[in-house]
Amino acid sequence: MNDIEIRKQLDKILKSNAFSLSGVYKRLLEYLTDATLKGEKPKEFTIGHAVFHQEVDDPGTSRVRVSVYKLRKRLAKYYKEEGANDQIYFSIPKGGYSLEFTPKKEIIQRSKIFSPKKQNKILWIILSVFALTAIVIFFIKLRQETDYHKLKRTAFWDELINNKKKTIVVAGDFFAYRDLKYEREHGRYLNVRDIQINTDEQLQAYISSDSSLNPEDFAVLQDVSYMPRDALLSMQYIFPLLYENKVDYQIILSSDFNWETYKDYNIIYIGAFKNLKSLSILIDKLKIKYDQDDHFLTCQHENETKTYKSTFLSNKNIDYTVVAKLPGSNKNVIYLFVSDNDIGCIEAAKYFTQLDSVRQFKANVLKDATFFKSIHKAEGILRTSVTFDIVEYEPITDSALANFWHY
Repeated sequence: MNDIEIRKQLDKILKSNAFSLSGVYKRLLEYLTDATLKGEKPKEFTIGHAVFHQEVDDPGTSRVRVSVYKLRKRLAKYYKEEGANDQIYFSIPKGGYSLEFTPKKEIIQRSKIFSPKKQNKILWIILSVFALTAIVIFFIKLRQETDYHKLKRTAFWDELINNKKKTIVVAGDFFAYRDLKYEREHGRYLNVRDIQINTDEQLQAYISSDSSLNPEDFAVLQDVSYMPRDALLSMQYIFPLLYENKVDYQIILSSDFNWETYKDYNIIYIGAFKNLKSLSILIDKLKIKYDQDDHFLTCQHENETKTYKSTFLSNKNIDYTVVAKLPGSNKNVIYLFVSDNDIGCIEAAKYFTQLDSVRQFKANVLKDATFFKSIHKAEGILRTSVTFDIVEYEPITDSALANFWHY
């Protein structure tokens, strides 16, 4: 099968009833064929410019996706009817815009592979694997269920599980922005994650600090978020707890959190200090400060101030982590699992969802207090062999609770 044969097939398709009266889909199919034969990988903005005469930076490229979707349907209809005996099949695999040219004999071979008899055999294998997996998961969950269920009677999780309020799990996500200058020069998107820039205000301050930077070259991303490992990997411990105890919960990103919408919800925040965003007010109320440049965690007490420095080296990571249980403003409860890096959050979520460790924390640390803040030291190598030790604990007194939501 060579280019001449492919172009003959293209000409036949374009003259068919399925395409002869549609100028848009003829142009689109011709463009995709030419680009594929040249070894190019068509992009949305190039298709929009060449076929629909959009400007290169026109954001309305959804027309391209819709048109390609409809083109797939037209090709399928053509080969089902007029092109049933054609020797070359044109198709557009999902996830891209390049065409595939497949000889008919290969299509026939594929259909034989997935004959009803072989399909039944494959289906039986799949169902067997699925059934075996389901049995294994069932016994694992059966073993865990008792402990997760007992956690609702511990002094750490009891309010959240028993107060019947909806729960929102807030995952700390990274702030990012788009480099519009790069996009104009190269015709490609460039999203930037700068560890020193975590809010819109910090981005504006960065732009203002350098006269060579043009504000028009930067745009805050409104529809794109980056989830770090700490929040993602911590969920494997939090979700089973909520599920087993039939807690009505949903998960959102910290960039979407606001106090007005979720003021009546139970709240669980999991993530880094720099990703707290609106929730940072709670850290302020706890008289805790975090220096992201030098990785310092500072805790202010009535008579002294303590400072802890996280370190991240090739042979050892030390990640100081804040865990807190706080009263909400409307008989709800708030939990914080906040660290500098990922190992602290992950170990905190793991520690406080294991029945034995929660009971030990209650007996040795929490005692009769309901609300508290604590600092923990997570130490290990690349999230392996991590120890998780408490270094500081402070109950929130009744007098402090009375004024917690007042300045």
